[in-house]
Amino acid sequence: MADYEITGIRQGGMDGRTHHIEAVKVGESLFLVDQIIDWTKDEVHRFWIWFQEERIDIVALQHGSSRRFYLTVDGGGFPPAALLSLPRV
Repeated sequence: MADYEITGIRQGGMDGRTHHIEAVKVGESLFLVDQIIDWTKDEVHRFWIWFQEERIDIVALQHGSSRRFYLTVDGGGFPPAALLSLPRV
């Protein structure tokens, strides 16, 4: 399993979900968030971000009502929306 830093995000929003991330930047490549979720859930790769000068792991969780998976930070007292602080691509 390899570790990769997420360095940017592309937000969706056409469906009214203001915090919807549709793709993330890893290195020089842009990946659909569903691909990152699959790799995370299947433990193929691990992803992380820098936030407030700390490395924070990214996890895939399932939303309670919609049952759809989404990416968020792995605890540590950081806000769940820390991914939204990344540059837009």
